Amino acid sequence: MSNRNDWLMVFDNADGGYKAVEKFIPFGNGGSILITSRDRALARITSGSHSCEVTEMEEEEAIALLKKSAMVDNNSVDVVIAAQKLVAALGYIPVAIDQAGAYAHSCGYGLDYYLELFAKQRAKLLSDTEFKSASLHQYSTYGTWDISMEEIKHRAEGKDSEQSLAAQSALILHNIFAFLHHDNISGEIFENAALNFMESKNKRINGLPQSTSLLDFKTLFLDRDGNWDVLQFQAGIKVLQAFSLIRGNEMLYSVNPLIQTWSRDR
Repeated sequence: MSNRNDWLMVFDNADGGYKAVEKFIPFGNGGSILITSRDRALARITSGSHSCEVTEMEEEEAIALLKKSAMVDNNSVDVVIAAQKLVAALGYIPVAIDQAGAYAHSCGYGLDYYLELFAKQRAKLLSDTEFKSASLHQYSTYGTWDISMEEIKHRAEGKDSEQSLAAQSALILHNIFAFLHHDNISGEIFENAALNFMESKNKRINGLPQSTSLLDFKTLFLDRDGNWDVLQFQAGIKVLQAFSLIRGNEMLYSVNPLIQTWSRDR
């Protein structure tokens, strides 16, 4: 292959990590390679100008995808309003929108009725096996994230101490992120919480005895000396980013509202 230029190699949904993919890439400059993955670390294989992060859809294209998947060609005001509300509830996530539309069509539901059903049975719809089988996706929306979480839990229980600690930190952060505002989550929040905890550790906090008793060094990323461990915090962040459960950099992060909802529904 290294002597030819007319080939295309595709790594679809590559989640095995940088090293797992790199060893299969041929030598030379010929041909083309396409990699799709939730792991942003795989961007290291190419230059920054040749990688593209796929985020949430814009409202207009999200509605177009929903109507196409649901086989809806009605442009009435009621349909448009229902579509707007539904794509917003689905966090403008393509796979969730596509599966919702396909499921609505397979059941013969209108978008307005599906929206009512979604409000009452969100967790069941997003994790139902029929929900994913209505489209061409292998897993349901919640199922995709469940697989990611199971892998993180597996790493947390592993023998590799560094990887295990990073995964444990990721699980802690994941649970906390589920209850914060979804956008502009600052790392300073965690640092200040740790510092305030240490300052009040040996004091009685009037009105908040239960809250303070639920906190500990591990949850607050404090080292043995009581200092905030930014490296351990970042290790957990990197794991969540690798599985596309959060986005951000430079100590400012965001999480899709639907992912937060899934976290709370689990």
